[in-house]
Amino acid sequence: MKVFAFLILFFGILFIPKNLLARKGIVLEKKIHFFSSVTEVDTFKLSYNSDDLQDTIVFEIISSKGYLIYQVKFPGSALFDYGKPSYMFISDKGWKPKDYFKNAEDSIIKTDSLKIEDDRYLRSRVNGFFDEKRFSRNPIPKLLKEYKDNLIVGSYETLLNDPEVIGFSYHLYEEDGRMIAFSRKKNKVVYFWRCC
Repeated sequence: MKVFAFLILFFGILFIPKNLLARKGIVLEKKIHFFSSVTEVDTFKLSYNSDDLQDTIVFEIISSKGYLIYQVKFPGSALFDYGKPSYMFISDKGWKPKDYFKNAEDSIIKTDSLKIEDDRYLRSRVNGFFDEKRFSRNPIPKLLKEYKDNLIVGSYETLLNDPEVIGFSYHLYEEDGRMIAFSRKKNKVVYFWRCC
């Protein structure tokens, strides 16, 4: 019996996916906020690998009752937008690699410094993901007046007559702004607005 238990343990360790063992740098950003209810708070979570911010990021919303009501996974690079330092540097008018890099060593130094700035920028995007300005109470009337073309037909209508709707917006890539809210009619989170 002991041999059998030892073999199970040995093969279990041997065949554990390496990515599970390497996940020591997982960090969890949390925000408690009203969302699916105006009387009970939900938990917003962002899990990411602090050793490699471009690895998969998981965004989840857990209801006050402990149910997973929203989850989306995206690569960390999705948090880059037009503010990415290396993008801003390279898109500068008149920039030419032959004028900027003196030699191979200089090229490595400057490329590394841009990589460091890109990582710093990603960290700032992760840290600001749950800023209070991303939450808006009853956003539909304003969006109907100003951004009607960006509302997603079939989703926003379920939120129309609910003045207690709380929207949450986040931005992926350069032009993928999203807003979600909990629809009491559908009893689930709906993605109801997209923009640039």
